[in-house]
Amino acid sequence: MAKRLRFGLALFCGVVVLLFLLVACARVAMPDGAFVSALEADRDGSDQPTVHVTMSDDHLSAALDDYLDRNFSASRVPGLAVAVVSSKGVRYVATYGDVTDSSQTFVIGSLSKSFTGVCIMQLAERGLVRLDAPVSLYVPEYGLGDAVTVRDLLDQTSGLGYFSPLDDLGTQEGVGTFSYANVNYDLLGRIVERVTGQSYADYLHENVLDRLQMNDSSIDGVEQGRASEAPGHRSWFGVYVADGFRHGTGDGAWGGPASGYIRSSVNDMASYLRMYLNGGRDVLERGDIDQTVRDCALLGDPDSAYAMGWFVCDDDGEPVMVHPGQVENYAAQMVVVPGRDLGIVVLTDCDDEIGDNEGFGQLADGVYSIAMGYEPQDVDAGGSLGTHAMLNLAYLVAVVAAAAPLALLRRWKAKWLRSSRPRLVLWLCVAFEHALLPLLIWCSSGQMGMRWHDFCDFYPEQGLVMTLVLGLLVAEGAAKVALALWDLRGRRKGDGSEEPAGS
Repeated sequence: MAKRLRFGLALFCGVVVLLFLLVACARVAMPDGAFVSALEADRDGSDQPTVHVTMSDDHLSAALDDYLDRNFSASRVPGLAVAVVSSKGVRYVATYGDVTDSSQTFVIGSLSKSFTGVCIMQLAERGLVRLDAPVSLYVPEYGLGDAVTVRDLLDQTSGLGYFSPLDDLGTQEGVGTFSYANVNYDLLGRIVERVTGQSYADYLHENVLDRLQMNDSSIDGVEQGRASEAPGHRSWFGVYVADGFRHGTGDGAWGGPASGYIRSSVNDMASYLRMYLNGGRDVLERGDIDQTVRDCALLGDPDSAYAMGWFVCDDDGEPVMVHPGQVENYAAQMVVVPGRDLGIVVLTDCDDEIGDNEGFGQLADGVYSIAMGYEPQDVDAGGSLGTHAMLNLAYLVAVVAAAAPLALLRRWKAKWLRSSRPRLVLWLCVAFEHALLPLLIWCSSGQMGMRWHDFCDFYPEQGLVMTLVLGLLVAEGAAKVALALWDLRGRRKGDGSEEPAGS
């Protein structure tokens, strides 16, 4: 009976760890989190403005100050930067928490994709890149053949996998169907480098950042920026910690500068969004901006599409360009509403994959709602707190369940010595509990194609707990094997004969 209980305990440990891992992987499958929820076309009538008019800058500032002052602490994010712009200038800018200056920089995540889209459209204007040409024409070393075009990369219809890095593209499935993947824009970054003979960073600075006087911006991990950095935080057991994490670089990294690792300030992002509202002034032709809205790959929703680093949604008949971004320790949201001459950017210096950045997302929704003239909803981040509480309990149970057999090793040895079962059966039990089960848990991190180190980067607490659980299970297995072999050696010495393995 005791042996069955111990076996069940180890199995339960594995099931618990697998369960929270599957939940995490399901969450990370979403591209950069959810859209701004205020864009849902079927909002109830309470969210609708009574009159569609543009607020004065003073009225907008007062409304945003009141909302953010009331809701910032409830969001639980350590720092925040917000800007609202029009084609004529910056209408509102503010910082909160440990972000004390609007020139401090954040890694803007997948907001970086639109910068790469701008670079490609510039090269298309100059005749250096043809959007309908195969990718292999420019970067044949990646072996994509002729089926995938540059436009497929821009529209996220290449069929490349969500978790694929540049050094392991895998196979293309469903070319022509929308499937979000960082590697699409990493490949576009390589095309920029190939046709210009410049690094992506140099081209971006000369042709986009410098033209827009985005002097705070840089490529994270590649160059030293001029401005101070907002300290990035990862969520550890529901608590934001500035742990000094830095994303890897090179073709083996999941996401690079062209897809997610431009660093920028809220001041610079305000300048960037104004470029779109001014028809691409100094950077792109107006027709290219219009094309972003017009020529898009549908996502399966007739009101949503994707092109050139932007999701294009329909908000009660108005086209809205939007993109969320999140990396290991930062999150961001930007919106452009051309028909209202409105641009919004919200940046935070933290990321909570398990909590789905609930507090930050609600703050961004509120800012969008106010700027559009809708009634904002106050922040309630209780859902993410509950999620973390449940998972923290699961972590505790998993670690205790994995550690318990260590305290029972002496009892296990006595049971082994007295057992009348064939030794082969006992060896199989040890192999399952302490070799096969840990292997299954470890392999489950890749059940959606996610590599172990990427999983640990985005889910640090789970990576830590799983490493501890796996280490305990393997260590216990090694101890049991050592005890069993010692017993076998003693038996052989005692009777002077070899004992068959299955007896």
